[in-house]
Amino acid sequence: MVDLKLNRVAAGILIGALMMTAACSPREDAPGSPTITGTTETGTANSPTADASEAASPVAAPLESASPDPAAESVMSDEWQPLPERLRSELALEYPEEDRFAEWLRSWAEQDNPGDYPVTVIRADLDGDGLEREWASVVYESRIMEDVEYRYAYGIVAALNDGEYEWQSFVFPAEDYGRAKIEQIGDLNGDGKPEIVWASLGIGAHTSTFTYTASEWEDGKLNNLPGAAIIPSVTEAGIQGGKLRISGGLIHSVGAGPWQREYTDTYTVADGALKRESRVFAEAATPYHLLLDGLWAEADGDAKRAIRQYKAAASLKVESYLDYAFVFGGEWVEGGTLKDEEKKFEEIVRRFAEFRKERLEALSRGEIEERACASATKKSGYDASWIAYLNAPAGYANPVWSDETVCSAIAERI
Repeated sequence: MVDLKLNRVAAGILIGALMMTAACSPREDAPGSPTITGTTETGTANSPTADASEAASPVAAPLESASPDPAAESVMSDEWQPLPERLRSELALEYPEEDRFAEWLRSWAEQDNPGDYPVTVIRADLDGDGLEREWASVVYESRIMEDVEYRYAYGIVAALNDGEYEWQSFVFPAEDYGRAKIEQIGDLNGDGKPEIVWASLGIGAHTSTFTYTASEWEDGKLNNLPGAAIIPSVTEAGIQGGKLRISGGLIHSVGAGPWQREYTDTYTVADGALKRESRVFAEAATPYHLLLDGLWAEADGDAKRAIRQYKAAASLKVESYLDYAFVFGGEWVEGGTLKDEEKKFEEIVRRFAEFRKERLEALSRGEIEERACASATKKSGYDASWIAYLNAPAGYANPVWSDETVCSAIAERI
């Protein structure tokens, strides 16, 4: 399966999505002359793996890893510092009052901003003490080395504690070319303290892909949580009812095929990591789509929903596959061309849905995987000739099956 991170399109399409509305709501607390502490933890948001639900933690390396190449340091001036460090130096000199901090940070950060995205500073109560004395922002800078422009985005959290500013930051992946933002701040684990959801945009030849990560402010430290949501062609994203919901999923290259549907992934923070809770697709039009719905429900641990989808797939018949395409005999064939083959495809999909239902019901009764798979094979009449038809939907966005993997999870097939 093609790594979605390599399938990303022109950033111009989604620049509007990256334009963030300023969300600063300063409190009228007593002004003072705060100082800034001398410690900063810096890191980098890792380039995520293709499996969104199992991506690595964003924290990985020193901020200097923003350089496009390890050798790049040799061409940088000894006086050059990443933007967050320079902002720290200015903050130590100026000591802005609490009610001016957001304005101060924006005004300084905008001086280095390449101009594509506004600097938004969000004031919030990140530690749950009842006081909005934490600020979160993404700041941007451009660096030209050997006549090549490199752009960076940094996630920053500052906190005011006993009159002192604490300041920590990390750098987004260099390959995202400074395209990042704060998506939203909200409680994703029910502990009463909000997490920060960050989003960065990668660009490919055909498809844009957003990567979402989450951070918490815990004991005065910015803790970037393990896990990432990686979704191509995002149409909507936000926190609703304590859950991060992201809609999209379409890959816009021709090779991905016409069987795709938009889906909505729901994420929560559980066991200290950002984890996918469910994937729900747009309406299913064919038994094949219902089969996929069942497979994803099963992967999400929702056996009852999966069984309902398998039953629906086993009973649905379609009059025409005119809007789809197949690979029959090694050739890409438009839907409606080989109707006998399409009829055979549909029959096998329905029988395979029954196969998966039988297997899941056996597992629900406490059977071990090996016995459940064998029982389903016997009851459904499965044989190896099914594989060519299960793999007939044209496009690399579809799961690929083999005789050895018919009982495996959908996430293992893509």
